[in-house]
Amino acid sequence: MVCFGIGNGSGSKLFQAYLDEHPEIYMVPVCQLMYLYPHWNEWRDEGRIEWTWPAIVDHFCQKHASLLDSSLIPGHDGMANLGETQQEHINIDADRFRAFLLNLLADEAVSARTFLLAAHYAYAFARGEDLSRKKVLVYHLHVHEYVHYVREDFPDMQVIGFVRDPRSNLRGRFRSNVEVDVEKLNATDAAFRLRRTFLDHWHFHLDSLERLRGTPAERIRVVRHEDMHFRLEELMHATADFLGIAYDPCMQRITFGGLKWWGASHYGMKPMNKPNPSTVSDKWKQELAPMDWFILEGLGIRYCKKYSYDLFRYTADTALNRILLVLALCLPMRHERWIIKQYVSPAYIAKFWHACIDEAWGKVPIKEYRYNAFYRHKWYNQGTGLHVIPWYRHYLIADLARGAAAPINRVTYVAMSVLRYIGAIASLPVMIGKRAGLSLEYYRHIRKKDEILPEVL
Repeated sequence: MVCFGIGNGSGSKLFQAYLDEHPEIYMVPVCQLMYLYPHWNEWRDEGRIEWTWPAIVDHFCQKHASLLDSSLIPGHDGMANLGETQQEHINIDADRFRAFLLNLLADEAVSARTFLLAAHYAYAFARGEDLSRKKVLVYHLHVHEYVHYVREDFPDMQVIGFVRDPRSNLRGRFRSNVEVDVEKLNATDAAFRLRRTFLDHWHFHLDSLERLRGTPAERIRVVRHEDMHFRLEELMHATADFLGIAYDPCMQRITFGGLKWWGASHYGMKPMNKPNPSTVSDKWKQELAPMDWFILEGLGIRYCKKYSYDLFRYTADTALNRILLVLALCLPMRHERWIIKQYVSPAYIAKFWHACIDEAWGKVPIKEYRYNAFYRHKWYNQGTGLHVIPWYRHYLIADLARGAAAPINRVTYVAMSVLRYIGAIASLPVMIGKRAGLSLEYYRHIRKKDEILPEVL
């Protein structure tokens, strides 16, 4: 078992695409099963289905239908635009998959571990792969907070994680998170969500590798995203050695299901069947605020040295630099200042007001989040309650469905949305304080020199 995709870098889907056709690897494309463990616990604990293999398989095939038809994958993973023409997708024989899965599970006790294995076996079987050649199962977990699930079921697991120069990764990932929220959420919810977007990114940056604490270092390796540009062949040979499989020429092709993959769309790049050159650009030097630059190098001084990223502003760990770093951590960072400016900007306020009116009067459909795992189980959505419909939205949706919304429900929706907006502004110091707290806690690890910094492939 290889727990794949953990780390504070990027490029996990690109790297997975290089593993796609390897005959010795069990793997499903991208991270379609990243919510399997939370889903499993939800199904078991909430008692919505009969706890038998046939019922579980039926529910799984409904909830994870995109595993069998990649054109159904919500989001921006590029799985509906595969192949030379970018118009192909992966289609698995559902009856064949289901029959083989049920056959595998028939005499087994019900457990998440057993199901995870069987689902990968059945997927490979349904695609006509030679199961007798398989040696490794690569499970693209993608969500760092779920590592403990896999470690509990597979205590001898190996891990492949990802790192990247944090200075070049900061702006792009933050911008991507903002864009995804704008597209996935109602406009009013996206505005409310903005207050914690940078906090979530910062939490991801500091916490992801720390989730590997407790896993033996010899079982963990990380991939520098930049190495997929500079030393791909050497990197893939090292990967094969670490996994205990033979190197195969397919490990230099970018495919899913044997079809060319053109990248994920939410990073603002044009489709390309190659590593994105912006990853190794030094454009960040013109874009990164000096204080943020100092913070990233100060908190990441050992990280940067470990992964061969040159230091420019925090070049020496002197007493003065330590004092300046602690003080800087307590001040708003550039993206936090940008969020504050957005909230008080007349243009942003006007845009929010129009969104309130459009949603309340049914000019745009109001999205419901309760049926999509992203809103309930994605780590940065946990605790937000997005999957629960607020009472004022419930009444408005019911009215709009009947085609005659009561004025009181429309006015209430707008009023509650405005109150939430005011609450978001009021909570900004709390978000900044939480980010500073995370930073100071991580700084404590730096002073003790016990950050989790795995070896590079």
